[in-house]
Amino acid sequence: MRIFPRLLGLGLLSILLTLLAMACETTRHSQDEYVRPGHSDAKAENGVSEERPSEVASRQIARLNELGKMEYVTSQADLARAFIRQFNDGTVVDRVMVRKAPGKDKESAGYFLVGMGLRNGMFRSMALPLQNGGDNTFSLSSASERYIISGVGCSSCTFNFEGSRIVGTTCSDNSGGSRCDLKMEPTNSLFMRQTSAATAR
Repeated sequence: MRIFPRLLGLGLLSILLTLLAMACETTRHSQDEYVRPGHSDAKAENGVSEERPSEVASRQIARLNELGKMEYVTSQADLARAFIRQFNDGTVVDRVMVRKAPGKDKESAGYFLVGMGLRNGMFRSMALPLQNGGDNTFSLSSASERYIISGVGCSSCTFNFEGSRIVGTTCSDNSGGSRCDLKMEPTNSLFMRQTSAATAR
């Protein structure tokens, strides 16, 4: 009769140890599967974990010298190539400038980075607002919106401003059927930093 309580005790102990082992295994899997907010965890073909954090990139474009002339910190050739990548539709950009918005207040005047070119013979242009660093330097943020003009039967289009804001566009050709379509996108990727995981060799 004394054997039965011992067997019962051993049985309960075995069940308790099994439950404890299952709990530890569940906790380990939960920790392995946790991904930090703002990161995506992708597996490359070689099994290396790949994280791609999203971040806002900023790049200095130009500055005003002592004579009030705009000097490009990022070359116009590099800017033209960046515009071509941003259009990504066959548009060839051959002219880049930093343009001051026609505002009345010189201190609060806005500046825009503008790229112009052609796609299938049609006028294309893109403008992005620049951030004034306060020391006559101007930078482009990937969080800045971009304004895109597509000419339809129009050889040249210009942006219309209201203060330091782009509010429309005008076609240089007043003949019927010619127009300039304006579209705004909330962000840009002209100089967005690309991050990639190193691959095992």
